[in-house]
Amino acid sequence: MVNKKTTCRYVVSVLVADRVGILRDVTTAVTDMGANIDGISQTIVAGYFTVILTATFPESHSPADIQEAILHHFARHEAAVMVQPYAASEQRAPVKGSRYIVTITGRDRPRIMKTITTYFADKGINIEDWYVDFEGENVRHIGEVTVPRLLDIKQVQDEFQQLLAALGLDTNFQHENIFRATNEIGAIATLLQGGR
Repeated sequence: MVNKKTTCRYVVSVLVADRVGILRDVTTAVTDMGANIDGISQTIVAGYFTVILTATFPESHSPADIQEAILHHFARHEAAVMVQPYAASEQRAPVKGSRYIVTITGRDRPRIMKTITTYFADKGINIEDWYVDFEGENVRHIGEVTVPRLLDIKQVQDEFQQLLAALGLDTNFQHENIFRATNEIGAIATLLQGGR
């Protein structure tokens, strides 16, 4: 276990063309420096692998040391690595509210993401996760957002549907429990048990 009194926590992100073994290489480099990984999220977009993680390192390691150790596992110019100190005091307080699942389908066109993200930002709605899948000329978005309690959810749902209908897109904006109950096998029983 890492001694908290003589440690530094860093945020590390890596971007590289996808191949087998990248996550192994990154986590090996970090843990071989004596670090404890305490948060991680990884995805692949259009053939590019990206990971962001937080880890607590012995104080003797600088961001440059960590970056060099990770890059050692990749060919020259293969990966982009960023390391910065974790600054908890600068973290924005999370949105207090309920989580909703947003699904959007229709023909792909420019400005879809700009329209979506501008609406959410203006309303103070936080995007927790977002996934986009393409099939020919069609696109499907699936996202998870947190809607502040002070907003009228019916108004948000109606406005969002009208906004995207103008782009020729169909949308569904459901509370996460309703989404799970209608999309997951056995979800109703799980929800009922969780409510006891």
